[in-house]
Order: sequence, then structure tokens, then C-alpha cells
Amino acid sequence: MPGSMLALAIGSVLSRRLSLALTVLTMALSVALFLSVERLRIAARDSFDGTISGVDVLVGARGGELGLLLYTVFQIGDAAPSMRWSSFEDLAEDDRVEWSVPISLGDSHRGYRVVATTSGFFDHVRTGRDRPLRFAASSGERIDDVGVVVGAWVARDLNYGLGALIEIQHGLASAGDRSHQDSPLPVTGILEPTGTPIDYSVFVSVRAFEALHNGWRGSVPSETALDVLTVDLADPAFTPSLITAVYVGMKSKRRIFQLVEDVEDYGPEPLTAVLPGVTLSQLWVLVGSAEQALQLLAILIVVVALAGQITLLLATLDLRRREIAIYRALGAQPGLIGGLLVLEALVIGLIAAAVGLLFAIVGTGLAGSVLGSVLKLDLGATLLTPSQALALAAFIGVSAASGVPAGLLAYRTSLQDGMRARF
Repeated sequence: MPGSMLALAIGSVLSRRLSLALTVLTMALSVALFLSVERLRIAARDSFDGTISGVDVLVGARGGELGLLLYTVFQIGDAAPSMRWSSFEDLAEDDRVEWSVPISLGDSHRGYRVVATTSGFFDHVRTGRDRPLRFAASSGERIDDVGVVVGAWVARDLNYGLGALIEIQHGLASAGDRSHQDSPLPVTGILEPTGTPIDYSVFVSVRAFEALHNGWRGSVPSETALDVLTVDLADPAFTPSLITAVYVGMKSKRRIFQLVEDVEDYGPEPLTAVLPGVTLSQLWVLVGSAEQALQLLAILIVVVALAGQITLLLATLDLRRREIAIYRALGAQPGLIGGLLVLEALVIGLIAAAVGLLFAIVGTGLAGSVLGSVLKLDLGATLLTPSQALALAAFIGVSAASGVPAGLLAYRTSLQDGMRARF
């Protein structure tokens, strides 16, 4: 009996496919919107939380902690003030510090930001749950000399392989700038995908970065540009004078707050020490209201779509009086008729959920390249999270429940009422 009822419900839905198509489409779009909002929210949190695992303290020039973190780690926002190289050296020599990695920002390559650092970046910085950075391809030189390491997305988008020459551009919005055209640098490494802003970065040596800007006065290029490939980068002249920030790893986590206090009281220049985890939690508090508003909006749209399903079932019930009467004449009990309408609502919900899930996957997949380059998020990591699966199950359940009002009315419909002609 259950199998025959399901077949009957499916046949009934298909017989009215044109009238139900718009309702199913509306419900599917509402499901797709809800799932897309959830995928974006989860991707943002996962990408942000997993970008700099293993970095205990971020040190930069005095300023806002959140701004320094967003610009230096997530490449979001305007340029942060610079700190002196001598401050980095003092920090690196501190007996509480296990490792330190300098970071300089400000240039780009075809829309992707250039990160000047040292090979220590690839040895110490982790992503996700303490996952080390791995090379998909490497010539072994990394970036200590004049080599360039590119993130996975950069290599794929620009079709770069080992040995490709990269021309760094001055500034972040300088698609046509060719101030460094005399010093193209070879690609010596390509990183494996991480699902973080690292995939969208171009890494060079801080000394090569300094040599590229040798003789510059602010944003005014030098009249005698150096060919970085021919100079000795070990020359003290190419020691950076200013950098953007320093990633710090501690020998003992118990001494982190002591180091933060000492950095804040550093005499030679004003500095800021940021605890990435703490600052990220502050960020989620700030954006929590916006997240809740988006979720509420998506839920309201789903509710409206379900209300439309109830309206449709009730509106078509009067048109199906004769069909219901025939079922009754064939021996169907009123409860069976009501259950059939609830089962039809369940079938409609299942179809809408499946189509909505397909829309969400295809939509976020097509938009992944655009959102990835702008927001630096990985939207394709998880097909369906447990929370999304639970939400889909709840949607299907509520969709089935939306057939209850029509089922109750059908239950109360008598055989004589169905056969009586109306004028």
C-alpha cells in the first residue's frame, strides 16, 4: 500500500506539472538562496580561521589590531603603516621567540598581491588544522635569491609553470604599471591549494623586493633601475629598511602575553602586537549581526515559498473534488485521501530540495572564480555540511506538513459533495 500510494502521489504531481512547476521553482530558488548564504558563511569562517594556523603573534606598526590583521594576513583593506627592519631584528633575537618571519606588502602582479618574505614563511606558517604548506612543483630555490613562489590559484589562473618570468607591478591597483619591467623574476615554486588567501599570493624575497625599489623615492621610480637577476642580494645595501609586519612563533605559549606587553612598550618605535585568534573572535562578534540578518532573510524567503505551496494545494483542492470523489467511490477512506495529499506535498518538497541543492552547487561553482579572487574563499570544499543537511531535512518535513490543511479539508469532503454538480 505505501508503495502504491507513493506512485499515485507522484503520478498526481506529474499530471499537474505545469501548474506546480512555478511553485517548485520558487521553493527551489528559496532553498538555493538559503544554502548559498550558508556556504558563503561557512567558507568565510573556515578560510579566515585556517589561514595562519601556527602564528602566535603578529607584530606591526602602531594602529588598529583588526586592520593590521586583515591587511597583512587576509589582504583586505588599505596599506598598513610600516615598521623598521631593526625592530624585526630585535624581535628575532628575543629569547622567547622560536621563529620570526618578516612580511612586506605593497606591490602586485596582474591583480594578485605580492608578499615579500623569506623561506621561513613556508617552513613555519600553517593553514587549517596545523597543515604545513606543500609545494606542487619546486626547483628547490624557493625565494631566498630571486625566485618567485606562486599560490595554486595564481598558477592556474595565469597558467604559470616553473621558469615562467613574472613582472611585478608597483602598487595594488596598477594593472598597466611597468615600473619593474627591467627585472622579471622566474617562478621557482608553486604551492598546493590551501583554500586561503595564500592561493592568491605571489611570494618574493624581501631582499629582491628591496632591490626592485632601490633608488625609489616614495612612489617615484628610480632613474637607474637595477636588474635584480644580476646583483648580489647579500649586499647590505639590499637589507630592507621598512617592512609591513612580522609573524612570530613562540617557544612557550605561556609567555605570549608577556611578549605582547613588551612589544607594546617597545621604546625605539610604537608597535602593536596582535593575537590572531583573539582578534578573529572580535571580528566574528562584529559581523555576527550581519550573519544573523542574512540567515533570517533567507529563512523568511523559504517560509514565503512554503506558504505559497499551502496556498496552491488549497486553491487546487476545489478543482480536484471530482477526483477525490472517484477515489472515495473506489473504496478509499477519508484518511487515505488526506494522507495522499500530504504525500503529494512531501514529493513536491523533495523535488524542490533536490533542485535547490543543485542550483546552490552550480551557482556557487560558477561564481567561485569571481568570489574566490575577490573574497579569497574556497566555496567547493564541502558539498553539504551537517547543518545544511539538517536544514534540508527540516525543509522537506515542513513541506510535507504544509499538505496537512488540504488533507484535512479532503478528509471532510463527502462522496455526495464530490459528485454534486456546481453551477
